[in-house]
Amino acid sequence: MTRVLLATIPITGHVRPALPVAKRLVADGNEVVWYTGKKFEDLVGRTGARFVASSAQLDFDDSRVDVLQSMDDRKPGLAGLKKTIRKLFVESIPGYARDVAPLVDDFRPHVIVADHCFMAAPFLAQLRGIPKVVFGVGPLSVSSVDTAPFGMGLRPSATPLGRLRNRSLQWLMSHVVFHDIQRAAHRVNAEVGIPPLDGFFMDWGMRVADRYLLATIPEFEYPRSDVPDAIEFVGPMLPVGVDDWEPPEWWPELTEARRDGRPVVLVTQGTATSDPAHLVLPAIAGLADKDALVIATTDKADPDRVLPVAQRPKNLQLVSFVPFIELLPHTDVVVTNGGYGGVQMALAYGVPLVTAGLSEDKMEVNTRVEWSGTGVSLNTWRPGPAKIRAGVDKVLGDPGYRTRAQQLGAAYARYSGAERAAEVILESAAAPR
Repeated sequence: MTRVLLATIPITGHVRPALPVAKRLVADGNEVVWYTGKKFEDLVGRTGARFVASSAQLDFDDSRVDVLQSMDDRKPGLAGLKKTIRKLFVESIPGYARDVAPLVDDFRPHVIVADHCFMAAPFLAQLRGIPKVVFGVGPLSVSSVDTAPFGMGLRPSATPLGRLRNRSLQWLMSHVVFHDIQRAAHRVNAEVGIPPLDGFFMDWGMRVADRYLLATIPEFEYPRSDVPDAIEFVGPMLPVGVDDWEPPEWWPELTEARRDGRPVVLVTQGTATSDPAHLVLPAIAGLADKDALVIATTDKADPDRVLPVAQRPKNLQLVSFVPFIELLPHTDVVVTNGGYGGVQMALAYGVPLVTAGLSEDKMEVNTRVEWSGTGVSLNTWRPGPAKIRAGVDKVLGDPGYRTRAQQLGAAYARYSGAERAAEVILESAAAPR
């Protein structure tokens, strides 16, 4: 039996992708301890892993990400990304390291697994000589001669001129734009006790890890001639099922829409950006008179508070939650702000996208959507109703988007996701130290 310590930043988009991995490891007879935020105790418990909560002063949830965004409403993109990275993912490392260290020493794991934003765990693993696996639940942020720096939302270019652009922008990012965070990262490393690391701090997770797993496929990532050997594409971490869910009364409308040739449009803002005025309400307004079935999700918000029943268009079903694994097989297009997990899931089911988001890593996700030919990016995080309607009409009117999304769906099907991730984790635990 292998002892696995799993550590994740307490944000939904970082916890949920690890659920099927933990479940697989436990099912295979391994002992898994999962360290994350208190709000995820129930989800973690369902996998069979033993839950350990982070200290109250370190715990936060998706709402803190939303607060950071609202402080920079007028400066989406790099400004918001910098604030999130520094406050939540860099400056928190020493506190997390102190909090996790006793757990490491008590549990004595054979391998430590962490999401790519929880650097305290692989740093501790390095100090203790324990094998370490990092899994990326966002676009690959590793520097490359063939791509612009992460966070700029630019397409790749491996031409001589493109590589000159990439080198110039990389210098600008590391020495000017992120210079303060680079210095903060070095201070954090010294405080934790890690030997000094050179290069851009966004590359450190890959450099420290023995294995670095990407929850996507090569077809959705930019081609790089210098991909490090530690990196492996394992495919998306798709949920394996939903407990205690029954189809709602309106579910037969999906069959009726298919029968009548009406497209089904799913609208979702994901979990990190919770204000429905950003995307959900404009999408509802823009699609109100379209001959389509529109299903919009509100996540943490009460649907009746978001939009009272009396004010809803006739073509709308507004719900707080619906399992995407149940809905996507009936869906023709997904309108989303570009959350990485949601985009991966849509493409795994061969559904094209309309994206609108510039916060966190969404500018990178949405550029990949356009680059891969699987959808349209509206290049804003506050689109108006007309712009959303135009994007939906464009995707539905051009069968090429659906064809390309289905091609990627077939590619996703060739990857086992959680199964392969579990194999790599066990391989790392058994490797000579």
